[in-house]
Amino acid sequence: MRTTWLLRVISTLAIATALVATTGIATPDVAAAATEQTICFDGALARTRTEIDADMTVPQFDASLGTLLAVTVNGPSVHLDTDAVFESTAGSAVTFAERMDYLVALTSPGGLVSPAPIAGFILRIPTQILAAFDGTLDFLGVSAVSQPSTARDEVAPGVTSSDATVLAAFTGAGTMPFHLTTTISETFMGGGGNVQAQINTFAAASVQVCYRYGLPTVVVDTATPPAAPPTPEPPVVEAAAVKAPARAPQLPLTGSTSAPLAILGAVAITVGAVLAWRWRPPRPRFDV
Repeated sequence: MRTTWLLRVISTLAIATALVATTGIATPDVAAAATEQTICFDGALARTRTEIDADMTVPQFDASLGTLLAVTVNGPSVHLDTDAVFESTAGSAVTFAERMDYLVALTSPGGLVSPAPIAGFILRIPTQILAAFDGTLDFLGVSAVSQPSTARDEVAPGVTSSDATVLAAFTGAGTMPFHLTTTISETFMGGGGNVQAQINTFAAASVQVCYRYGLPTVVVDTATPPAAPPTPEPPVVEAAAVKAPARAPQLPLTGSTSAPLAILGAVAITVGAVLAWRWRPPRPRFDV
């Protein structure tokens, strides 16, 4: 009978040992996933007369921020404004009309695909009849016609690339030039062979470049417990015959120190209670 209870006690101790071991197992290191962020820069060209042949620059991606994943170009955005006046110097009335065609192209650097060109036209003067020259070239009177100031805003579709060659070209501490060109053409319809004109055309442009990048991976160590304070060294005894007592070997900490002690204490109390009850001395009987 006692052997059966002894086996139960041993089983209880085995379960308690397993619980302590489980409590002491540390969680492995967890590598936090890299988060993605985006940073954008603007390049601009102030309003100037066409024809334009100039660069708009933006900073390269700073590699200290993380790993460049993609480059996106938004635009370019272009603002055109133009005005014109015409006067016929012909000796008789003529039919006259005039239109402006424009083409704005942005060339991307670093092997990046360029946005589609912006193209369109503005009808400066619809078809109408101009009288014979009135004798004064002042762009006034029945022999003259004017186009009021006309504006046009255009935005090209954006482009994105994650090509390794492009990403390498856009990474650094310098700048990247986006080359802008404008082409304006004028078409006269009718008017004979004697027309005077004054035409003004201006353009302003901007481009936005966005860098999508991943932040550096941060490793969070959740396994290492706080370091135990060092055990103070025993005082040095000068007498040669006296040796400092050897310190008992310490087991490494693998988890919380309070949880294992609490579990062992509870198990010890339980085992003690069981043993005390099983092997208590027999009580005297008074009914004999």
